[in-house]
Amino acid sequence: MSGRLYHLEGDWYEWRQRPALPGDVQVRVRVEVHDDGRLGLAELGVVGQPTSELLRAIPVGRIEATANAQLMVVDDRVTPAPARRRRWRSPGGRPVPPNPSDAGWEQPASGGGAGGARGRPDRFYADIAGEYQDLTRTSNRPAADLADRHDVPVTTAHRWIKEARRRGLLAPGRPGKAG
Repeated sequence: MSGRLYHLEGDWYEWRQRPALPGDVQVRVRVEVHDDGRLGLAELGVVGQPTSELLRAIPVGRIEATANAQLMVVDDRVTPAPARRRRWRSPGGRPVPPNPSDAGWEQPASGGGAGGARGRPDRFYADIAGEYQDLTRTSNRPAADLADRHDVPVTTAHRWIKEARRRGLLAPGRPGKAG
């Protein structure tokens, strides 16, 4: 099952998924009370008759995970996150090295990182965060799938995800929850 939130007005969004639900579902998104920076549902509305079949089929956890992948908080307001650039892949599924002459590509600083930091540049971790968020919507094992995509051990993928969180590119994790 895959789904997406579509902005209506204010902090209200319409949830659409495949396969489609038997009714229209709208949610109001807010920053959760325990202030870990993650987004949660404040209200849920059903357009039309709220049948028991529809209520049982609403994937509340998936909607929250999608909200955290699609939206962000700016000045205490929930807004859509900026679009990410897609990474090109070879026919075998391996990432294609970027062409340094392409717009938007930044060469690492002499220390290997951005802004004098160690390791890889922020751009790398932003791409990893985007891929990971996409995988959390479709996979029960997003870190393992990320590792498979990049042909690295799962521990490396976990380290990349941890660094993306440290740099503020992903929301803080919750034990036992992907995203």
